[in-house]
Amino acid sequence: MSASCRIKKLVLATAIASTAGIAQAQQLEEIIVTAQKRAESLQDVPISVTAMQGEKLQDAGIPNMAALADYVPNLHIASASVNTNIYMRGIGSGNNQAFEQSVGMYIDGIYMGRGRQYRAGFLDVERVEVLRGPQGTLFGKNTVAGAVNITSRSASPEDEFNGEISAALESNDGQIYEGFISGALTDTFAARLAFKYRETDGYVENNFLDDDEGQIEEASYRVSLTWLPTDNLDIGFKYTNTDFERTGAPSATQLYLDPESRAELFPNLGQFGVLGYLLTDVFYPEMAEEAKKDYATYKDNGYGQSQADGIGIGINPDSNDEEFNTYALNIDYDMGNLTLTSVTGYTDYQYIDGVDVDWLPLQFIHRDDDQEFDQFSQELRITSPGGEFFDYVAGAYYEQSELEFDRRVAIDANMDGLVPELLGIPSALLIATAGAYGAEQIGRNHYYNLDSESWAMFGQGTFNLSDTLRLTVGLRYTEEEKEVVSQQTLSDSITGMDVASDNYFLAAIQAGEFNTYAYNFKDDRKTDSWIPSVNLQWDVTDDSMLYASFSQGFKSGGFTSADDGEPGGVPQGTLPCAPNPDGTITIEDCYDATIPNDDFEFDDETVDALEIGGKHTLLDGGMTLNWAAFYTVYDDLQTSIFKGVGFQVKNAASSEVYGIEIDALWQATDNLRLGGNFAWLDATYDDFKDAPCTAIQLDVDEFCGSADGVTNNDLSGAPTTYASDYSAALFADYIYTMNQDMELFVGADVNYRDDFNSAGDNDPLDVIDAYTKVNMRFGVRGEKWEIMFYGRNVFDEANLAQGFDTPTLSGSHTYFMEEGEIWGGRLKYAF
Repeated sequence: MSASCRIKKLVLATAIASTAGIAQAQQLEEIIVTAQKRAESLQDVPISVTAMQGEKLQDAGIPNMAALADYVPNLHIASASVNTNIYMRGIGSGNNQAFEQSVGMYIDGIYMGRGRQYRAGFLDVERVEVLRGPQGTLFGKNTVAGAVNITSRSASPEDEFNGEISAALESNDGQIYEGFISGALTDTFAARLAFKYRETDGYVENNFLDDDEGQIEEASYRVSLTWLPTDNLDIGFKYTNTDFERTGAPSATQLYLDPESRAELFPNLGQFGVLGYLLTDVFYPEMAEEAKKDYATYKDNGYGQSQADGIGIGINPDSNDEEFNTYALNIDYDMGNLTLTSVTGYTDYQYIDGVDVDWLPLQFIHRDDDQEFDQFSQELRITSPGGEFFDYVAGAYYEQSELEFDRRVAIDANMDGLVPELLGIPSALLIATAGAYGAEQIGRNHYYNLDSESWAMFGQGTFNLSDTLRLTVGLRYTEEEKEVVSQQTLSDSITGMDVASDNYFLAAIQAGEFNTYAYNFKDDRKTDSWIPSVNLQWDVTDDSMLYASFSQGFKSGGFTSADDGEPGGVPQGTLPCAPNPDGTITIEDCYDATIPNDDFEFDDETVDALEIGGKHTLLDGGMTLNWAAFYTVYDDLQTSIFKGVGFQVKNAASSEVYGIEIDALWQATDNLRLGGNFAWLDATYDDFKDAPCTAIQLDVDEFCGSADGVTNNDLSGAPTTYASDYSAALFADYIYTMNQDMELFVGADVNYRDDFNSAGDNDPLDVIDAYTKVNMRFGVRGEKWEIMFYGRNVFDEANLAQGFDTPTLSGSHTYFMEEGEIWGGRLKYAF
């Protein structure tokens, strides 16, 4: 029997147990996971794992990974306009599109290498496994903090024709429609079609545009095919497509610095900051009061004074439009005593973003991104049957990917007519250049292309030393090569924003105010690494086991995708040349535009991890209690900090992470199930003397933290980003039998997260306060139907996801907001 057939039978048994109308005994059903590349009971896996079944995702109204993070100890996921922050145990990849993720995500065995892919909503999910700690041996590079293993539902030739459809209506005009049709087409071939459509009008009120922010329209479908041509061959194919559109963003400048504080704290405020504050104060004096409101924003989204006039700066208004595609071909061939597995995957995405990056009612600064990513991967594995003295998994992996994007950052020195109205001149640049240069808009156009190729060989073997003692050792060898092209030109409204300009004053302003230059960088790098692991597991009793493990991992380095930063040999913020007689600049006579500075390339990140834990089944199978204690050291930690309108990348020297995680589940009665988890975390920078500087530090010393500066921001001993000291979740589900054909169900979740730093400079103004979310649900169901009413964040906790310095307006801060109170109802029918 093939491995996938064994998995399906185990999953089928679990599903039958979990969907039975009333439990006949106070016992928990067995949870099957594939965290070690073979089907095993969760209680037998010596890893800190949280597993959630697809039914729980649906019942709790969890639409995507960001929402799931509330239920998983030490996992934090927060989406911003362009980037998605994914952190496990206080370790993540930060805001730079060149970063690969510290928490690797795998969907049906296919690696999703970019944070953007975390945004696609859940669709027809069988289960989600969240593996905490480095998973480098079996899951590969870039899993230095953990891995998320998502398995979607599959069709089986043993299934009869069946299906399900549901419809839900929510607050903010939300609508969700999803379902599937599945069944056998022949004795050996089956198919499944799943779909989901979701839309909402957003939950943040834009009082400038008189519209709602964060409007979403998302449509997904998946085609799954299963073919069993012989008893020992299992072929599964899945194609998934997701279209996602968002209008506006749930973000606002909620700390707008008053004039007195500006004068006191920022006496050296730059000229663009002075202008931004002045125009906002004069034309939009209500900004200070608007900034104090919850679930409200006051920004123009690139339209300027009138939305009816269309976009006034950049290419697209504040929005994003993206499409994801994934193809997965899984083949299992049972060779008797061994199973050969082939996993072939292709995934791609394309998105177009527009971001109002001044976060003000001014037509001031705008950013546009047009990005494409594609990846091909092939894995071959051979797996022993299990139950022998020596059980093993071994294989080889190959991956090739390409990341390509065009980006424009545009600045409007006319401010859609506000500068002429206040100052009587068409462009503020006329003042900055004593009348020599009067472009109304200036921009930088950045092209970035990164080609990556890697291969690996790996193996993990378990020595069953006795009936109760097992030793598992693993080793992976990886090689990776990357080639990059990063090109940037400067432009203005005089020559056209798509046309490179060689105007001297344009180059001087971009360099002096934004540390931005024209350049043409090409580089490559090659790295290799051995990744070992060892695990000792002891079955104390038939229902209790302890384990201890040591593992290493690495996350590959690369080349920053930030578009600000000086070329090599150029002093920060300066243009080391004079203009030609015609007012142009000859870059070759000024600096070498082909040589990047030291920040362009960042190094590999490495990790050493120790973990001890236990998994215990109590009360004759009615309760499980799992725990883990860990100590982890990271070297050359890859960090990123938002500055201006881009991101600076640094390798922190080292960080130290330790903590405790506890998961418990209890079938208290035949009808009542209780569960919860708790995590305590201490994640700090062990040595980070040259951390990015705060806005106040930069005002005192504009070169703070650089070779030209006299001050720095030493964060040694300070907490890492997205590292809450405490996080916890509790849930209860109760079922009451009304008669043989109908039952009443009630459920509630309480999710708590302690405060955390959300910006890489650890500015206390960007610390997100602790919050508690409460979710509730109740309804009735029969054999083929269900009616449910539910609420998320029912006490309307106004929680934030991320904070950062508002570009150019030193002292002001902008925040992304998470969803507030949501109420809804759902009707489901099965056939």
